[in-house]
Amino acid sequence: MSTSPHRAAEARAGRLIVGRLLPGADLIRGLEEVCQEHGVRYAAINFAYGSLARASFKRLAIPTGESRAVLTPLRLEKRVEFLAGQGLVCDNPEGGRDTHLHGCVSDETGQVVGGHFLPEENPVYNNLDFALQELQGVRLLRRFEEATQTVEMEIEQLEPFAS
Repeated sequence: MSTSPHRAAEARAGRLIVGRLLPGADLIRGLEEVCQEHGVRYAAINFAYGSLARASFKRLAIPTGESRAVLTPLRLEKRVEFLAGQGLVCDNPEGGRDTHLHGCVSDETGQVVGGHFLPEENPVYNNLDFALQELQGVRLLRRFEEATQTVEMEIEQLEPFAS
């Protein structure tokens, strides 16, 4: 294993897909469907914003009496504004999609919370605007990593680039 403090590969920017998820669409699955329809395997979610009928995500918490932070679920059963989101559309070890989306929402009081958004639990209320940047020349895979005890991104260079 490399002793380098980072893992990185050079990617080429492919197409830029801009759109809107309609009411009732799921935040994560909707973005994945757009990628599928446009033949995009890997993408950076440059931005996403709009509104959700309810929100469900995991956020960092330190349980009482513990010293290590863990991801714990939080579910808001009310309409929220989706203020900002960014992430990556990757593969999972089974060959399917694994979208890692971080974002934040605010409620009617203005309280802001956020974390890692969960698939199939965040329906769009009236709109969710987004921009997806296709990533070419790399493979992005999210899998469990023993060292961190969490699911992490692995990046693989698919083709060398001429300088």
